[in-house]
Amino acid sequence: MKNQMTFSTLAMMGALALSANTAYAHHGSSGQFDMTKSLEVSGTVTRVRLVNPHSYVYFDVANSAGGTDNWRCELRSGNLLKRSGWSKDMFAKGTKLTITGTPARNEDNACYTKTITFEDGTTIARNAKLDEDGKVVEAPRKLTLDDGKTPNINGTWAAEQRKRGPRPTGGAKPAEGEARRGPPPGEGRGGPARIERTAAGAAAVEGFVREDNPRFACKSTNIFIDWWFDQMVNKIEQTEDDITLTYGFMDIVRTIHLDMDKHPEDITASKAGHSIGQWENGVLVVDTVGFTEGYLNITPRVDDVAKNSTELRVVEKFTLSEDGKTLTREYTATDPLYMVGTFTGKDVVKLTNADYESYSCEDLTGDTF
Repeated sequence: MKNQMTFSTLAMMGALALSANTAYAHHGSSGQFDMTKSLEVSGTVTRVRLVNPHSYVYFDVANSAGGTDNWRCELRSGNLLKRSGWSKDMFAKGTKLTITGTPARNEDNACYTKTITFEDGTTIARNAKLDEDGKVVEAPRKLTLDDGKTPNINGTWAAEQRKRGPRPTGGAKPAEGEARRGPPPGEGRGGPARIERTAAGAAAVEGFVREDNPRFACKSTNIFIDWWFDQMVNKIEQTEDDITLTYGFMDIVRTIHLDMDKHPEDITASKAGHSIGQWENGVLVVDTVGFTEGYLNITPRVDDVAKNSTELRVVEKFTLSEDGKTLTREYTATDPLYMVGTFTGKDVVKLTNADYESYSCEDLTGDTF
């Protein structure tokens, strides 16, 4: 009986060890690769092996000594890749590519692949599915959150890029010789051609010179212009209790509190202000107060320059299109101290596959050679 018990125990231990080793072989990415680190490496393909359980692409990378290093980066199983539209032809000998991923723990010049960018600019993710032409097949976007009713505005968004176009809605005309900026009517700056200033508002901008523009000092302007300026990629992160808007231009970060009915009394004033919001018939309505003094409008014409005071209040309405790919914002601002009446506007951003990147502004105005 004792011997039988010992044999059974050993057999079970052996089975567990075999199971663990098999699992590691097929799913041990975190053991083989250091997922806490990132790398980017570019080179020229020498061969590819679409095999199971893991495929590899092999490529040569130029080193600092003038020679080449032999690299290989891991891909998914060959069967999975083939079912997803991948082929050996994508990695023909001589193909130039750039791979982002994570380094191997115990092997030099090896990595776990996250994305591959080819010489023509095409980027494919590790798990991407490709059509017959080798183009990425986009998965249908969820139009709502899991509750089935709240619009899904998660993702990255940017104003459409245009070299030149008609004058945006509102704002001042560009000065002679100055390039137009921003999207066309209804998709860029909003508001009246001129903001009617109160006496205090006029006094606040007295003596304004071009160099006072906050952009020239790597500072944000306001929550309106910076949302679409230079068509930078913005990021929206959405939960049940709050929504975070991270601006691609000058890195403004706004949190819209969905779990608050009113603003707290002890707000710390900021350029982004304090925002509370709620969904009303599929429209996100946001109320924001608690701003620091700043600029509402900056143009080449000094007469059109306008500032906001700490009494600025903004109401925004965000509406998602039926296909979930266009986000329209309409806003109304009031500031009884610096402005007569209201400041209104509308802008549009489009869903994009581009990643958000921090603006990380560097002022090189005084830089020398």
